[in-house]
Amino acid sequence: MIRTKLSRLIPALILMTLIFSQARAQYTVSGGKVAPLPAVDDTPNRLQVWLVYGVEDVRISCSASPGAVWKRYATKALEAETITEGITSEGSLSVLTEVADGYGYFLEEPGALSRYIWIIDYSRHAVSLGSIGILANDNPCEELWLTGDADISPLVYFTPIGLRRELQRQFEVTYNTMEWAPESRSFVITQARHTIEGDPFEQALPPPMSDTEIRLQGDLFARHFGVEQSAVSPTFQAVAVAARIDTLVTSSAGANIAGQGSGFSAPLFVNFRPAANEPAANWFRWTIYHQDKRDTIRASTVRDMDFTFTEAGTYTIGLEVADRSRKCMAVDSISIAIGESYLHVPNAFSPGASPGVNDVFKVAYKSLISFNGWIFNRWGAELFRWSDPTQGWDGKKGGAYVPPGVYFYVIEAKGSDGKNYKEKGHINIIRPKNVRDQISE
Repeated sequence: MIRTKLSRLIPALILMTLIFSQARAQYTVSGGKVAPLPAVDDTPNRLQVWLVYGVEDVRISCSASPGAVWKRYATKALEAETITEGITSEGSLSVLTEVADGYGYFLEEPGALSRYIWIIDYSRHAVSLGSIGILANDNPCEELWLTGDADISPLVYFTPIGLRRELQRQFEVTYNTMEWAPESRSFVITQARHTIEGDPFEQALPPPMSDTEIRLQGDLFARHFGVEQSAVSPTFQAVAVAARIDTLVTSSAGANIAGQGSGFSAPLFVNFRPAANEPAANWFRWTIYHQDKRDTIRASTVRDMDFTFTEAGTYTIGLEVADRSRKCMAVDSISIAIGESYLHVPNAFSPGASPGVNDVFKVAYKSLISFNGWIFNRWGAELFRWSDPTQGWDGKKGGAYVPPGVYFYVIEAKGSDGKNYKEKGHINIIRPKNVRDQISE
């Protein structure tokens, strides 16, 4: 039983000892013209990479036990050389005062796992940005490539086991572009900002949607040290385009619209307008396709297009937009449905009896593209005529209400689906006889 407990306890004690030993080897880097920058924390390899700006007064400090030895390596820790100069003590700290660019350093202590620190002198590897431009490529509608004469040397370090690694520089690219703004239903100017890791001339960027200069800044390590550089391209003429269809619908439909099914009531007037990243987008082509008939009924290259839908069915409205050079194109489409026709004629109303409630003789309708109606008295005299189905008869003749009783109507109409209507019948006027402005027949 005791042996079993010891067999479980000993590995745990060894692990705690190792953890404690590792915890003691924490490095502090100071000095240089600007505060040093920790760039990489490679925990599996117990390695940290630090950037300094000038190594003249850089110090690496670490708590150390008796017998600890400073070492440095160029490619592998197993090939490290012992450092004998430039070491001072400050209480329990051991301080290394002679540090060079491009070496890994560690404090070797008996019975402890070593931790490592790699030093890169950024002042020896600073970026030099010259002029930049835009690289011509086979896909300018989808991507943007920068070109330039910058000097960007690699920031190399080695892990303790000799693996070559490269510290990725970061650059920032900014330029104007355009984005869709739903609240204003338009494309508006915004600033695009992209961070690139590695060589900024070997990675594609989203293309600008407006004419703009391209600014390259970096690298971001240089920003920390206050030596960041920037370069600006000549004005780039945008070729990438984007488009959406915007509509202004004008319907003649009144409150007496009725009928079954979905869809607008004809005639329906629509003003189609493109929402695009103008002026980069400057060529427009509209098509109106009747889905039921499988036929294109309108094609136009005007910027804004007006169309009146008078026939029942479902339509696809397509928009093509191209840039000034016709290299790039964007498309959008919407659907509009026009409902079938419907007509219903009431047989009674009560003008003057209850204002606002059933006091006008109106038909219930949908998608009538032509309409004519007449009202007659029992002797065939015409009392009223109208050609707008949204309107109706208020039960008056010459400004005064006609007496209650039976009157007659004739209605002729044509629907968006080609249906012809010819309705005849009578209508009853129901109203108390005490209405003062009533006339006699």
